[in-house]
Amino acid sequence: MPLGRRIQDLKLSSLTVGAAQPEDRLATVTALFTHTERYTIEAIDWYLMKRRHPAQWSRLLRSIAVGAAVVGGIIPLVHGASPDLIAPDWGFVLLAVGAGCVLFDRVFGHSTSWSRFARTGIALQHALAQAQSEWVAALVVLDSPQPGKEELRELLAVVERLQSKVHVSMQEETSGWIGYLAEGLEELNSTTVNRNSRDVLPSQTTGNP
Repeated sequence: MPLGRRIQDLKLSSLTVGAAQPEDRLATVTALFTHTERYTIEAIDWYLMKRRHPAQWSRLLRSIAVGAAVVGGIIPLVHGASPDLIAPDWGFVLLAVGAGCVLFDRVFGHSTSWSRFARTGIALQHALAQAQSEWVAALVVLDSPQPGKEELRELLAVVERLQSKVHVSMQEETSGWIGYLAEGLEELNSTTVNRNSRDVLPSQTTGNP
């Protein structure tokens, strides 16, 4: 996927259910399960698709950081063997580039977003697979086409557990994103303040008699 491609937001569609007559209760509960199942599948696809963008950025930034660190560490050795070939200062430049890539990744959270989206997608897949197994297990033990109240409650419990797990997984992912966003902004501000302090301090020291 191109780095600039926008992914549509995940939205819950409406569920239309008519008046549930006693003979239609199983169909109504089945419609609710199907609706929840469809939304869970859409959420899984959304998270798996969403992880591709930060994964590409994470690989790119980490590759540049590693390459810059390796080459930057080799340059002083090359300069020692052949002083006229390359200036040793280029090693510091490349090390600074590598550190900048790592900081960029940490501030914008590409690696953590990749991990968070993948983890949420896997959790949703596990919750869906478990709910589907529980749903089939509850259906195969029905004694008649018209299940009783206790059997309907068991089927509804399967739907409610799936809805709860989906909500918890998505809520944890959102909370993690908000928390990391705040930490990234704080780290960026801290880095900027520290750099400005180092730039101002020598000029103040130079101006003193």
